[in-house]
Amino acid sequence: MKREIPLVLLALFLLSGCGRDEPAGTEPSAPAGNSHAAAPQPARQAFTRGPVLVVDASGRPLADMLPIATETPNAFETPRVQGPLTGTDGKSELALPGDTHLFVRAWDPAMRMFPNNFYEVLPSSGAATETMTITMVEGARLAMTLLNAAQEPAAQENVGLMMFHGVHGAWWPAEGDTDARGRVVFDCVPPGEYTVKVKAIASGQREIGGVLLPPGGETDLGAVTLQ
Repeated sequence: MKREIPLVLLALFLLSGCGRDEPAGTEPSAPAGNSHAAAPQPARQAFTRGPVLVVDASGRPLADMLPIATETPNAFETPRVQGPLTGTDGKSELALPGDTHLFVRAWDPAMRMFPNNFYEVLPSSGAATETMTITMVEGARLAMTLLNAAQEPAAQENVGLMMFHGVHGAWWPAEGDTDARGRVVFDCVPPGEYTVKVKAIASGQREIGGVLLPPGGETDLGAVTLQ
């Protein structure tokens, strides 16, 4: 079963019926001259072959992208599995634990591009998944001018940003510093539609819903009063 859920600029593909490869192996025998059976050995891990193709928005293969699999869909979780960087043909492969529910996407080590879709791979039996095509799009730029409760610039403050996905919750963190006018810019964040929460060290915080970040574009929220 494959199910697509539109997420504005992100799409979720559910891939079930995916296989796992049971590596061949033999049970150890008792040493010669020993009448006792060998100690039980732990079961060998079964794996699913997960071929991945990484392309840009025009469908052209992308090299030097890192395929990863995580246990939740958010974009910043430490990968459970990662494969080799894609070649000039955009191809790579993951060895996915066959008994684990995982989410597959690609990662740009240069932090210029972000995945526009990911795959949810369910535990199953078999040898491999079908090829999972990941489309990468350019990151977006988010800017705003922060004011404190007295409507004064939140100047020279460190600001934390958390982006919340409408379905999957906490999605991406970032950090920046305001200038003397309270202006802060987050240079490269995942495109899409999010609720964003900003928190300045001294001046307070604010949550803003429905923030649309186009690929390769900039969104300026203007003056934002913190509470």
